[in-house]
Amino acid sequence: MQDVFDVDARRQKLAGPGGITGLLKAKRLFGICMLTALGGLNYGYEQGAYSQALVMASFNHVDSFHRITHDPSFKGWTVAVLGLGGWFGSLVNGYCCDRFSRRWSILGGALVCLLGAALTAGAMNPAMIFVGRFAIGAAVGSMSTAVPTYNSEISSAEVRGAMVGTWQLSVTLGIMISYWIGFGSNYISQTNSLAWRLPLAVQAIPALGLAVGTFFIPYSPRWLLQKGRDDEALRVLAYLRNRDPADELIRLEFLEIKADALFEQETSAARYPEYIDRPFRLQVAKMMSLLSTWPMFKRTAITCLMMFFQQMSGIDAIVYYAPTIFQSLGLGGTTVSLLASGVVGISMFLATFPSLFIMDKLGRRPLIIIGGLGMSFCLVIVGALNARFEDSYEHHRGAAWAAAVFIWVYIFNFGYSWGPVSWVVISEIMPMSARAPGTALGASTNWMVNFAVSLFVPPMLEKLRWGTYIFFLAFMLLGVAYAVWILPETRNVSLEAMDRVFKSNDATHDAETMHNIMLRLQAQSQAERADKEKESSSLQGSESEQV
Repeated sequence: MQDVFDVDARRQKLAGPGGITGLLKAKRLFGICMLTALGGLNYGYEQGAYSQALVMASFNHVDSFHRITHDPSFKGWTVAVLGLGGWFGSLVNGYCCDRFSRRWSILGGALVCLLGAALTAGAMNPAMIFVGRFAIGAAVGSMSTAVPTYNSEISSAEVRGAMVGTWQLSVTLGIMISYWIGFGSNYISQTNSLAWRLPLAVQAIPALGLAVGTFFIPYSPRWLLQKGRDDEALRVLAYLRNRDPADELIRLEFLEIKADALFEQETSAARYPEYIDRPFRLQVAKMMSLLSTWPMFKRTAITCLMMFFQQMSGIDAIVYYAPTIFQSLGLGGTTVSLLASGVVGISMFLATFPSLFIMDKLGRRPLIIIGGLGMSFCLVIVGALNARFEDSYEHHRGAAWAAAVFIWVYIFNFGYSWGPVSWVVISEIMPMSARAPGTALGASTNWMVNFAVSLFVPPMLEKLRWGTYIFFLAFMLLGVAYAVWILPETRNVSLEAMDRVFKSNDATHDAETMHNIMLRLQAQSQAERADKEKESSSLQGSESEQV
């Protein structure tokens, strides 16, 4: 019988090219990847669309929105409710994905996003904006984990990084598109509400495309195996790889996926037997296990701190309030502030590409540290310029544009470091048995801090003014310190090596369990083949006797 590790080696030998090249050659996977990327596009677009509306004259002329435009705290609530919805959506996503499938969870998120887009684009009062933005937040919060999970499960190991990486690219593309659509629609009219309603309505287009597209994509093979639909899972896998179900590569990959599904089922049954038929309680129990031992608590703390410092860097304060911030620099009115915001979108989108090529070469920590120091330097410069010129920018145009340039550089530094790297790290440091709840908790931390930052930035900009940048600078420096002294390097670290890093036996036990499951499945597979060969020989013998 083949050693368990020979299975992976044999599969890699039979597999095609990896990375972006391999994804482009896998036409069915690439097509599905482009479709699911609409979820990330939706997520990114909503981050920038509402901030555009807030500075438009046509929005400020609506009498019922007077409190939004004149009360910074209330404005902050209308922005922050998106993060609150995202926190809710990310927490319930684990249950929905397992109960209803990844595919229908994506559909549900797209439909809820359509509802939110309709409410915000047609809003006649603040209540409709609150409800609509909460709905959109719940939708994109769910999709922010459902789509990467689905993509990772349908892709082969060789192209998984490229396929999952398209999520971050699509998010930054959505941000960039939202800024430029807002910039263009501002020319419609200074009084006609279509100027701000149009950008908010456009977000329904990718949501509608994603909703329709989910009827043409298959279930995740891993989810099918969890539900005991093995034959269907094998057919779907063969369809995705454009190969015959009897192909050796398909059989080897199917074996690996089935072993992973059995690992999760057996681990859950052993640790939480009382909740095995109660999916929601099982999800809660898995969350609580993240705090059960010191090594596991340490991993959980590192995961949550990673997302905490990512948000406390001030990135979403810039993304959500970019037009307002550029308007405060006195760059020339609403049109110029929207144009400057458009450059923010371009900067973030372009900066994402380098990380896809250098993350596995330089490592996670160097990118986090270099990017964090670059962001800190930019915050120092912008804070100093605001402290000196914030009341007289109209007389110091050079200082105003210098502040704008350093905001763009700040965004670029985030784009190649804390943006994509944070999501990679939180998916790597947990053992297999806790990876799903650990990643979900990290995502919910991201959304909750996002909510808090969005809520407090408007009054901070009004009261603290330039001190707002120093506030985020302090947390960014703490984030760099965290990366230097606490965060382990996870590049090319195996489960066993990760186990040694955290001085626990969680990963070692998981690896041994997976090894035993793989051996068992190989033995079962060989027995089935032997039975088929015996049956075939018997049939041939009977035919010979008849002749």
